[in-house]
Amino acid sequence: MKEKKKGKTLKGLLIGLGVIVIIGLLFGVTGYFFTGGPAQVTIDVGQYEETMRKYTSEVAGKVHTGFFTFPEQIPASAFENGSEPIFYFSYQDTWDDPTCEVYLKCRYSDDDYASETERLRNSVYMLKGAGNEVTNKLKYEESERFVRPVYMAIDCDNHSYEYAMDLGNNEIAYIYTSFTFSPDSLKVIPEEYLPSDFTESIENNTYSNGGYNVYVVEKTDEYTLLDYGDKHGGSVSLAAAS
Repeated sequence: MKEKKKGKTLKGLLIGLGVIVIIGLLFGVTGYFFTGGPAQVTIDVGQYEETMRKYTSEVAGKVHTGFFTFPEQIPASAFENGSEPIFYFSYQDTWDDPTCEVYLKCRYSDDDYASETERLRNSVYMLKGAGNEVTNKLKYEESERFVRPVYMAIDCDNHSYEYAMDLGNNEIAYIYTSFTFSPDSLKVIPEEYLPSDFTESIENNTYSNGGYNVYVVEKTDEYTLLDYGDKHGGSVSLAAAS
């Protein structure tokens, strides 16, 4: 009798352990589905061009930006006089939309600073829609929302921000956030570089009240058509939330 009871007890323990393992696996798979696993982070500024190219070509349609505010290449002057650009790129393939934090801060020579501000101020982007073409520019804003003037590609649209902030003294900070809902969720971007209404605007952002977005070529009540430039190789359509 005692041996039979021991056998039943052992069997019950094994069944219970199996149930716990299965539940743990289900939670793990579900969590991975929604969070996309650990964020992919790059901080080596030497990989800047490679990283930006990867997320505007190999992962086309994932990041909802063409990084128009960011420079394609970092000028050599940003590495001179003992200074080095600060670079941080975090990408997490969360469910439905990625969670991103991208930050670049550079100090340029006088000539490179003048060229870069000229690019931000005057570049015109030819974007293609479904049978039409539009030309857009970055939006310049100098207001109490920001501590310094900014050139905006995205002003709280689809829970995202993208802009270049002119810090003065030949310094420019480039910022992109996507589905980060408060300054506390950001790892590197200084809180003082964010708009004063960052948390409020992101939390209250809906399809109908989205702000400026340089990549939009057409928007209706049902969908938004965006073009992220030649690097993405095509337009992207985002459906309106039901």
